[in-house]
Amino acid sequence: MRTDIPYYSQIVSLIRTTRNMKWNLDFSYFRKWILIGFLLGIVAGLSAIGLFLSVEFFTGLFLQVGTGYSPPLPGGFQNGYQSYTLIIERPWLLPLICGLGGLLVGLITTRFSPESEGHGTDAVIDAYHYKSGNIRARVPLVKAVASSITIGSGGSGGTEGPAGQIAAGLGSVIGKLFKLNEDERRIAVAAGLGAGIGSIFKVPLGGAVFSAEVFYRRDFEVRALIPGLVASVTGYTVFGFVFGWDPLFSIPLDLVKYTNPASLILYATVGLVSAAVSVVYVKTFYVISDYFSKIRIPKYVKPAIGGVLVGMIGIVFPQVLGTSYGWLQLAIDKDYALMPIYILGAVIVFKILATSLTIGTGGSAGVFGPSMVIGGLVGAFIGTGFHLLGLFTWIDVSSVIIVAMVSFFGATAKTPISSIIMGSELTGGYALLAPMMLATFIAYIMSGQHNSIFRNQVLNRSDSPAHRMEYQRPILSDLYVKDAIRDANNKLSKDLSIDDTLQIMNRNNNSNKMILVVDNEDILLGVVYKHKLFEFPEEYRKSVKLESIMIKDPFFAYNSDSLHNALVRLSSNDLQEMPVLSNKDNKVIGIITISDLVKLYDKEVQKITKVINRSDLSTKNNDTNNIDQIKNKSAHSEQ
Repeated sequence: MRTDIPYYSQIVSLIRTTRNMKWNLDFSYFRKWILIGFLLGIVAGLSAIGLFLSVEFFTGLFLQVGTGYSPPLPGGFQNGYQSYTLIIERPWLLPLICGLGGLLVGLITTRFSPESEGHGTDAVIDAYHYKSGNIRARVPLVKAVASSITIGSGGSGGTEGPAGQIAAGLGSVIGKLFKLNEDERRIAVAAGLGAGIGSIFKVPLGGAVFSAEVFYRRDFEVRALIPGLVASVTGYTVFGFVFGWDPLFSIPLDLVKYTNPASLILYATVGLVSAAVSVVYVKTFYVISDYFSKIRIPKYVKPAIGGVLVGMIGIVFPQVLGTSYGWLQLAIDKDYALMPIYILGAVIVFKILATSLTIGTGGSAGVFGPSMVIGGLVGAFIGTGFHLLGLFTWIDVSSVIIVAMVSFFGATAKTPISSIIMGSELTGGYALLAPMMLATFIAYIMSGQHNSIFRNQVLNRSDSPAHRMEYQRPILSDLYVKDAIRDANNKLSKDLSIDDTLQIMNRNNNSNKMILVVDNEDILLGVVYKHKLFEFPEEYRKSVKLESIMIKDPFFAYNSDSLHNALVRLSSNDLQEMPVLSNKDNKVIGIITISDLVKLYDKEVQKITKVINRSDLSTKNNDTNNIDQIKNKSAHSEQ
């Protein structure tokens, strides 16, 4: 063996050290989520295929057979040719067919799964924050059927939201099958949501980031990113294997580019207009939704009313029926014969109204797709308008459409990062990255943090029940059990009978749910829950001693324990109260209850809030004084 190689001894030493090293990396997390993410991706891709085919079937049944109308398709599903009808043979049937579709959906969701109505993404957000990631097993099937009928009968909505809810529901089912805990089940639901959207919209990376971003208006769920990425890429692969790998829309990539810094003026305008239209869209949606939630008519009838109204709009503007993706494709293709500027403006208005009527009345469809369509048409309107005025003619209208589509959805859904990534995936690169970033963040900021199409979003993780303990811990760790202790007036001897115990408790008006059984030196022997006393017939209560029914070695806390540890012990064992022992001699000195602990926590939070408010007020007064001093100095110098 040669030993004259430079640094030979150091290399040998490094190899030996590497062999003897105890690796601390835990790959169990990655193994688990790669497996679960892969499984989620498969079911998400298959369910997206089923949903797409189901929508096609009901569209053919209701619109093509019923009215003679065949809507255009987006470029990714044209298979080399475009086939559609411009003239509806039986337009008078549209209100009837849309209304019938709404009635069927109302009956299905009311009877089998009320959470399947409306737009699916918000229901998933609700399950994530407030239901521990629990979605009933029947939801995916009901959502698939209801959404297919809604969109196929002409209702204005998208397939992405339903695909996301279906996959999220299957994620919840998989989480239960794998016996995942509450937090892990939430992550499975989030990953399923991203996989469903990434599959059917053909944006795998955007879908994964969306699954981490959509739960908050100003925050990010980092834990969902890796599982969502695995699931979304797998789902996209399954869906793309059947329907091809082309993006949903055909984009003239040779014309989509950013070459002139002056273009940012136009794209900034796009961001401002997108913000304004986004506010109108969200407010219109929820005004109609709130109105129909209050009117006193059978719930299953409401989607039928919305369907009839949408059908009446569709007689004049068939562009609003269904997903409208094909009409957005015509705008991208700059087919001014079919989509002149005045038609673009009208369709924007009526697409907002039709979507609000379809979903706000209880129909089952997504708001993801309509948001993309409305945003794209806003871009087509702006780009075409500037071209007619002879301004920014070096910018292709298709570029403005993509930027507007991304910025509008980022403002409406409060998901700017994933929206920009989706735009890059749709254009096959980063040719429009700078314009998309500018327009999207302008739209996101100017639309306001509360103007979101997803009502169940929370501001950040501290507002989510999923992360509540993470933000309580710093405060609770600085408080101690002795700060929340309650006197133990329920200490009794083990030799007392049930009858004697009940008499003592009635005499002392003891409201505690737990009796502490102690010896002569107040050493804890066990506990007896009050309800246990009443399980024995009266004739036996004099003979049964507390010693025979007490729970030995109960859970307890020391007076020096932190409130965080006490809360964990109480909550993890479903306890409302437990004994408190002295650190010095293990004697019982009191009890601690959940209610006392929460009261002390709330009191500390109020103290912190008051300090912060006083600090903010002091800072504001100091700033005011500084400004006054500057003004006085300026005035003095002028004199």
